[in-house]
Amino acid sequence: NITKFLFSTIFIFMSLNVAVFLGSKVGNDTKNIKVVKEFSKWFCSQKYNLIFGGTETGLMLELVKNVFKKNLQIISIFNKSLYDEYPNSRYFSELIITKDLSSRNELIINKSDVFVALPGGIGTLNEIFEVISKNLLNEIDKKIYLVNDNYFWTPLEELLTSLSKKKLVDQNKLKKNFRVCKLKELKSEFKKIYAKNRS
Repeated sequence: NITKFLFSTIFIFMSLNVAVFLGSKVGNDTKNIKVVKEFSKWFCSQKYNLIFGGTETGLMLELVKNVFKKNLQIISIFNKSLYDEYPNSRYFSELIITKDLSSRNELIINKSDVFVALPGGIGTLNEIFEVISKNLLNEIDKKIYLVNDNYFWTPLEELLTSLSKKKLVDQNKLKKNFRVCKLKELKSEFKKIYAKNRS
C-alpha cells in the first residue's frame, strides 16, 4: 500500500531520533530499574524513535522491550564483536552492524538528534564522553541529558565542575549541550525544545 508506506516514511522522518545510553547490567541499586521504567513509560508516550547501541540485557533490556511493545521505531546499532557475542537480539525495527566500537559510536551520533543517559557503566561513560568531546570540538551541536533522579550522575557532574574550576574544561561550551537533570525537568525541556520535531 503506497499511501501507508509514504505515511510511515514521513512519520520516521518527522519523529525525533533519541539515542539512549544505559547499562547492560542491572546493578545492585533497585532505584536504577525504577528510573528506567519511568523513563520508558514517558518515552513510549512521546512516540520518539529510539537509537540503541548495545545488548538486550540488564537495564538496556528493560528499556528496549517496552519500546518494542509499543511498536515504535528502534534502530539497534551493534559493533561486530558485540553482536557475535549476543547474536539473538530481537527488539528492533532496523539492525545495523558496524566493524568496531568507534564506527558504532560515530553512527549513533550521526543518526541521533539528541542523547539521554540513564544509569550505566563503562560503555555508557564512553558514549557520554564521545558526545561531550564532539560538542566541545564543534564537530556536532547536539544536546545530551543525564537523568539523575537517583543521584547516579552526581559524581560525574562534580568531576566536570572540578575540571572547569581548574580551567581544564571550557565551562560555557560544556553547558551549551550538557545537562544533568531530573526526569521531570527532561520532560519539560523536551516539550519546550523538541515538540516541533514530532509528526
